[in-house]
Order: sequence, then C-alpha cells, then structure tokens
Amino acid sequence: MEYLTSFGEVLFFIITVLIGVLFIEIYLYLHFKLYDKKFYFFIPLISIFIFYLILKSINLYSTKTMFFITLGEILFSYLCVYRIKGKNYLPYMLVIPSFIGLALLLVYPFVFEVYLSFHDLKLTTILPWKETGKIPFVGLKQYINVFVLPPLSETTFWQLLGRTFLWTFSNVFFHVLGGFILALILSEIKMFKGIYRTLLVIPWAMPQVVAVLSLRGEFHSQYGFVNIVIKKLISTFPFLEKVGVAPVNWLSDHPLLTCTLINIWLGIPFMMVVILGGLESISKSYYDAASIDGATYLQKLKYITLPLIKPVLLPAVTLGTIWTFNNINVIYLVTGQAGGTEKADILVSALYKAAFVYNRYSYSAAFAMVIFLILTIITFLYSKIIKVENT
Repeated sequence: MEYLTSFGEVLFFIITVLIGVLFIEIYLYLHFKLYDKKFYFFIPLISIFIFYLILKSINLYSTKTMFFITLGEILFSYLCVYRIKGKNYLPYMLVIPSFIGLALLLVYPFVFEVYLSFHDLKLTTILPWKETGKIPFVGLKQYINVFVLPPLSETTFWQLLGRTFLWTFSNVFFHVLGGFILALILSEIKMFKGIYRTLLVIPWAMPQVVAVLSLRGEFHSQYGFVNIVIKKLISTFPFLEKVGVAPVNWLSDHPLLTCTLINIWLGIPFMMVVILGGLESISKSYYDAASIDGATYLQKLKYITLPLIKPVLLPAVTLGTIWTFNNINVIYLVTGQAGGTEKADILVSALYKAAFVYNRYSYSAAFAMVIFLILTIITFLYSKIIKVENT
C-alpha cells in the first residue's frame, strides 16, 4: 500500500503540473492571438477573476496579492497589444512556462531568504510567526552577527572563511594537476583509450554517496586500507617508524585532511575529461611544426599546449571552484555531521549546522547571503580573468 500511495502522490504531482502548464498556455494563447479583437478587453478581466478564484481555493487570497496580480495583468496586456502584437508568439509560449517553473523553484526561495535575513526567525519566534505571519524586523543585525558571533560552538566565521579558501584552493589545484597529468597520458595512448578513460571516470560517475562512504572506510584507523599499507611499509622498512611514520586516526585527528584527500580523488576525473577534450581539439600540425624546429616535449607543453588549453581550462576551474566551495556532501558524509566535529567544517557545512542543528534560521539566511556574495565576487574575478585571457 505504501508503494501505491507514493505512486499516487507522484502521479497527482505530474497531473497538477500538466494542468498548470495547460492553463498557462491557454492564457498566453488568448493574449497573443486575440490582442487585436474588439472583445479583447474582456480577456484580462476574465483572467483576473480566474486568478481570484484560484487564490481563494488555495487560501492565498489577500488584497495585496490581488493588487500585484491586477497590476501584472495590466502590464502584460499592454505588452501584448502595443509591443508584441502577436509577433513570434510561439517562442514566448514555449519559454514562459519554464521561466515560471524556475521562478517558483529558485526566485521565490531566494527572495524569501533575503526577507528572512532582515528578520529574527528562531525557535522562540517560529510559533508566533506560524500563528500571525509576522516576524520581528531587526534590519542588518543578522548580517553583523554573522561576522561577530561564531556560527558554531567553537569556530568563528573568520576561521571558517580561511579554512574554506584553503579547502577550495587545495582541492582545485590537485584536481587540475591530476586531471592534466592523466589527460596528457591518455592523449599519448593509442590503444584501448576508451577503456582507460571509462575506468578513470568511474569515481566521478558513480553516485557520490557510494564513492565517499566507500573511500571513508579506507581511512578507518584499524581496518582501513591506508593504515594497513602504512603498517606493511613499517614492517618492511623499520627505519620509517624511527622517523615518525605510524598509523593515523584519520577521521578523528585529521578530518579535514581526510575530506580533502577523498574530494581530490572524486574531482580529478572531471578535470581529466575536460582537459582531454581540450587537448584533442588542438591541431597536430602545431606539434609537427615544433618537432621540425627541434622543440623538446617540455617546450611544446609550455608554448603550445598550455596557451591553447587555457580557454577550456579557465571555465572548468571556475565551475570547480564554485562546486568545491559549496561542497557539503563530502564533509557531511565523512564526518557524520549531526553537530559532530567542527575540525572539518567549512562555510557551507557551518551554515547547515546553524540552520538545522542550532535552529538559527534568520542568522542562517544572512549567513547564506554572505556566502552568495563571496561566490559572486569569485565568479566576477574569474570572468575578468577569462575575458583578459581571450583578448
């Protein structure tokens, strides 16, 4: 019965979405095709009335909401009659439903997050908010608290920021270095290249939960592969023990290093695939001409490969930086985040704890906006670098 219930819920959701899309398409068609008819005046009035009935049926009606809907209908009708005039209406009909869906999934939560960051929603105010719909307004207090009050019990924002930059730089650096080396090796292989590429992509292609938890077990203090190898090396080369080599409690003593090693292993295949595609797009004639001039392999690498691979590499590095900066999955799965160790926390994992462990919702909203601003600045700087490199 549970399976049937779940299937029914999914089916109901699909039917609801289809009905919504059909309603939007009919609404758009009537506005785009009948804009020059004498009775067009009735279409906006009927549309406003239908919106009124929908809001009433789902208990979302309010005078303010109806005012904005009426204003939007007037502006849209004006565009249809005096601007669009039925021209190229089909692309609009195809794009607008997707735009509305994205607005509901992305824009509304983002706007609510901004709204929440200027108020004070926490455990003591969530019940009054549920009953009255009002949250105490505190202005910029939450943003100030982000920099003044520690998000966690022991770690401050500035410690998390520095740790996040270290985490991001070290991961992206080794992603690019390892991916570049593997791509160079694969580009020289003539036989079974597809097989080798497939095997190397497996860590990135498999579900991240499976990959992370599998490798997490390899860092177990007693039964993990890493410590077993260290013990074997010590037994084979006893002098290693004298210089301080010994099994390590990776998960408890070095959680951030463990997360970094695992994430490096996961991220190298993606960079390898991107760089390999860039290498294969470079014409062989450049290398042939360099060989005739007596250039060495390193000279070809410096003066041909690296300059021509930059247009491919820079966007990949930008994406890798953003993904790594926001990568809570590895840290969450490796350290078992339920308020546990703070030694491996970065900004996004601290944000998760502030919201869902400490229940500081408005503080977390302001925290998220600060992280968003940092990522926006990073993306802007990368865009400038890419623009300069391409000119």
